[in-house]
Amino acid sequence: LMEINNQINKIAKDIYPEIVKIRRHIHKYPELSFEEFETTKYIKSKLKKYNIEYDESFGDNVVIGIIKGEKKGENIGLRADTDALKIHEKNKTGYTSVNKGIMHACGHDVHTASLIGTGIILNSLKQYIKGKIILIFQPAEELDPGGAKILIEKGLLKKYPIKKILGQHVLPGLKTGMFGFTPGKSMAATNELYIKFTGKGGHAAIPTLRSDTVLAVSSFINKTKDLPAKYSKKDTPVIVAFGKIMADGAINIVPSESIAEGTMRTFDENVRNNLKKEITQIANDCAEKYECEAEIDIKDGYPYLSNDIALTENLIKFAKEFLSEKQVVLSDMRMTGEDFAYFAQKIPASYYRMGICGNNKGNVNLHSEYFDIDEKALQYSTALMAYFAIKINE
Repeated sequence: LMEINNQINKIAKDIYPEIVKIRRHIHKYPELSFEEFETTKYIKSKLKKYNIEYDESFGDNVVIGIIKGEKKGENIGLRADTDALKIHEKNKTGYTSVNKGIMHACGHDVHTASLIGTGIILNSLKQYIKGKIILIFQPAEELDPGGAKILIEKGLLKKYPIKKILGQHVLPGLKTGMFGFTPGKSMAATNELYIKFTGKGGHAAIPTLRSDTVLAVSSFINKTKDLPAKYSKKDTPVIVAFGKIMADGAINIVPSESIAEGTMRTFDENVRNNLKKEITQIANDCAEKYECEAEIDIKDGYPYLSNDIALTENLIKFAKEFLSEKQVVLSDMRMTGEDFAYFAQKIPASYYRMGICGNNKGNVNLHSEYFDIDEKALQYSTALMAYFAIKINE
């Protein structure tokens, strides 16, 4: 055990400067969901440099690395997402995004560089590996339907076949060298809410000759505000929130159309379905009351992510072995969504958090134009995931 630890840590330390360079390159040249073609070419060049076999049959924006262990065992999947966001970066660094209006503000550059580093470590330690380690460089986490769903539909889990899968995500505010784990329910199912009230627009002073779409939308918002309290439980929190409301009339004109657009987050499919029905009913009731029609479009996003409890508890044990007790914490459920959930629906999966806060970086929230990390985190993340990949198959 100590020998494996020492070897992993030595390689992680040796390759650390290279992994920082890789992260900075990916950060400097971000690409949006489904457009990660240059990023994928760059990943392939690094896999080739370190003699890691790869499969490019899943598309021009996907690459799958393959490390064949010297012992028989189950195949393990390790996943990183590669896409960036429509955000204009405001950091002033040598690796600030040069692609205007596009930025790695969610840490996918970190996840990708880290997985390349983990692959380099594992490729040097095949004598300890059972089965194959499958490195999944997945596109389009940020955009529905999500790259994970597409890869599953294209047969990724069957081609190799992968029996367990791990992923990680940067966590602002968690100190560098620390990792957070959440056994069971971890991230929320997402829905997009598009509600439109249409009727007869007209002069505000003549209510008998018009509908009132403005009162319909405002009444709808007011009635839905109580739904989270009605459906939330300790282990299944709920969010229903509207971030866009539009009624484009004038001071004396009630418009013929008013809209509300928002999001719903849940941890239970029954609750999710009941909320859809209740939101629909509230919208129709408000439309009827104010003499207009309701158009309700509730789009399903990613399902909720549930980490396999036994696998995650093993990761906690291994992390304490490899790092220390004080570097391992339990993380709260998060109301954000994640397409890694599709993998978790098919096979035992665990998605954990890596600390990135140190050196006056890593405190700014995800999806911020000022997001950045303490790059020392990469030395820990590459090593720990390599250790996990070996240990969970023993």
